[in-house]
Amino acid sequence: MIKPSVTLIITAMFVVASVSVVHAFTYEPIQRQQRLVQERTMQQVLPGANNYIPLDIELTGDIIGLYRAELNGEKFGYVVELAMPGYSDDIVMMVGICSVEEKVLGVRILRHLETPGLGALITRESFWRKFDDRPLLPITVVKGGAVENQIDAISSATISTVAVTRGVNQAIAWYVEGGEQQ
Repeated sequence: MIKPSVTLIITAMFVVASVSVVHAFTYEPIQRQQRLVQERTMQQVLPGANNYIPLDIELTGDIIGLYRAELNGEKFGYVVELAMPGYSDDIVMMVGICSVEEKVLGVRILRHLETPGLGALITRESFWRKFDDRPLLPITVVKGGAVENQIDAISSATISTVAVTRGVNQAIAWYVEGGEQQ
């Protein structure tokens, strides 16, 4: 009885030590890769900026991250990261707002668990390009025939479309209501 217990304890200690070593060696590279992906996404939603500074201010609503974007040391705009309730789970997204041009320059979906072939279509360029170069006005979702500040819903994926649109509207509202100065 003692021998199997000792063997089990030694095996458990070895496994824990191995996992700890692997974690120690992979933690920094994983963090570095996540930062690179995040910065690349920021450049996609707010092209033209060359520096992104995390803001240390109170986050409200579904906003989970705020970054001031600069171009050669001058304020260029903001990247707003949001987690919007979707059909299956939160849709994590980034919205780029250019303060120079006073418009939304881009939107990207970072993570989602929406239904493949339906809600997952929010990751397609044909969908998120609909938000590019939009004035800072609320956007509504319609089923066909979108004009001006409207977006056509993805067929059979209205919840996902509305979630992304609500996220863009929240980012716009944050900026219009004073943004960083709130």
